[in-house]
Amino acid sequence: MSGIQAPAQQPVHQHLMTSALPKAEDFARMAALGFEVVISLGRPEDNRYLRDEDFLVTVAGMRYLHLPVDFSAPTFGDYELLRDLLNALYPRKVWLHCAENKRVSALIFLYNVIDRSVPIHEARARLHLIWQPDEIWQAFIDEALEKYVYQYV
Repeated sequence: MSGIQAPAQQPVHQHLMTSALPKAEDFARMAALGFEVVISLGRPEDNRYLRDEDFLVTVAGMRYLHLPVDFSAPTFGDYELLRDLLNALYPRKVWLHCAENKRVSALIFLYNVIDRSVPIHEARARLHLIWQPDEIWQAFIDEALEKYVYQYV
């Protein structure tokens, strides 16, 4: 997107973009494109984590929110907090990322299906453009669908 170098970029809708870890110079470009908030799901102990991201985002004139999600142990609370935050921030433009866009894309899959009523086959196709979830994440997705969707069908 317009000179932003963050890998694995994927738009969700006109107010929400996802990606893998942005480069330091990307934040000024994001602000110039009208993004108001950057949310990171990365954790400081991750191999790829931008230590001064909060500072870089703030200097670029945006708000920074950090919601660390453990890649090896996602929770329903992670999903619910992100969902509530995205809903509260709408219609502000938000850039959401993690190290490789895996955590983000899995949680956005759930957000699309559960909260935006995107057909599951369409949401799954978008998820698979980024990755095929491993056993941990596929089990989490299946449990979340059972909890939030299938019980009402």
